[in-house]
Amino acid sequence: MFVCTTCKREMRCDKNGVGVRWRGCHVYWGDRYKCPKCGATVINTNGTPTHEDEARHDCEYLDMD
Repeated sequence: MFVCTTCKREMRCDKNGVGVRWRGCHVYWGDRYKCPKCGATVINTNGTPTHEDEARHDCEYLDMD
């Protein structure tokens, strides 16, 4: 369970299969959770990245540099 520290509410799964891209090619796939009250979000990723030189057009990413 993920809890919003501001609103003290349980966050709900907002989207599955969101990629977190590190330095343009290492992608950690995970699920995005959202607070139903304030809208704060967090992505819970797996621990093993995939190597992708280009972003897929059918996926959503959070780019980290």
